[in-house]
Amino acid sequence: MRRVIAVALVVMMAGATMSAQIGMVGPLSTILMGVLILGEPFTMWIAAGTVLVLSGIWLLAKRR
Repeated sequence: MRRVIAVALVVMMAGATMSAQIGMVGPLSTILMGVLILGEPFTMWIAAGTVLVLSGIWLLAKRR
């Protein structure tokens, strides 16, 4: 419950676009650690999905 309140406060203070950009650190670091530490494959599907998500966030940030 406290985590939900903290996220809501961040979105309220920083705005939705900035919160989405900050939130992308988690998935990107998870992909990086999976590849480097666990030896998971980095496929073109993972790269394409990551590029699509980052492009969407970039477009939203640029639109404002």
